[in-house]
Amino acid sequence: MRLEVRHLELVVAIADCGSLRKAAARLHLTQPAVTTQLKRIEQHLGGALFVRSREGVRLTANGTDFVQEARSVLTRLVTLERVTRRNAHSSGAPTRLAGIPAYHFGLLVSALKGDATSRTVKETGTLTALLTAGEIDLAVMRRFPGTGLTLPPNVGHRLLTREPLFVAVPDSHPYAREPEIPLAALAGDSWVMPEPDDSGMNAHFARECTAAGFEQRIAHRSGEAHVALTLIRSCGAVCPLYPVGGTPAGVARLPVTGNPLVREVVLAWRLDAPIAGEIDELCARVAAGYRELVRESEVYERWWRAGGEAFATRS
Repeated sequence: MRLEVRHLELVVAIADCGSLRKAAARLHLTQPAVTTQLKRIEQHLGGALFVRSREGVRLTANGTDFVQEARSVLTRLVTLERVTRRNAHSSGAPTRLAGIPAYHFGLLVSALKGDATSRTVKETGTLTALLTAGEIDLAVMRRFPGTGLTLPPNVGHRLLTREPLFVAVPDSHPYAREPEIPLAALAGDSWVMPEPDDSGMNAHFARECTAAGFEQRIAHRSGEAHVALTLIRSCGAVCPLYPVGGTPAGVARLPVTGNPLVREVVLAWRLDAPIAGEIDELCARVAAGYRELVRESEVYERWWRAGGEAFATRS
């Protein structure tokens, strides 16, 4: 036989897990298959790599050396794959973009002048993994107070916008005709909220409601805007609403007094991506496009002119 990458991965998995059974589960193999393969590897190498016992397995001196070298080889293979993919993605290839389905995402695609491929991804962890692996060049990410972004050293990031989160209430709500609403005034309302995810949005809302003196009463779970708006009109519920965009009939969009609810929209990029040298220009284009969207929203424009611009651009 000849040693192959799968053989190295098998031995490293056994060393990491400390048992053949756990290694088999990690590798999605049966325990007999792992046992047979390990015996073949040890026979090929001419010596035992592990000492078996009822408690599991432990490395021999020979096995310790083997695992150390195997890890090094596997790391170099990952690096080789990443570098090859990066080189294949030459400066003439489209920029690869992924991110949350925010208005900034569309603005960024437009700023790239059509020379891009894109996909929407909500999960912060998934976007970070895609950047780390070199699967994408740029990502539009979100950050809520209390939940930071942990990005690898080869990824840069910059704030695009610090957005207030408004609330949507039915037009029969006592505050529907007011210029803003205190968060405490929503203590008796039923909320529509998305399912909790790794962005920290739900935890941020819960903390702010507690600080305002009440426990948020979540009656409905949906991440779909049309569902949430239907529940507002038909059930009298309330929900968070991003400030950009139109407001449908039967619904009032209100700033929250003091802007306690906020998200930051962040642009992250691989430092070795061809587009890295154009980040300043891209951010300027996105900022200009976003300001146009602000002007199209009467409520947001009024908030912006009343001092919101400094809030939105503060890093």
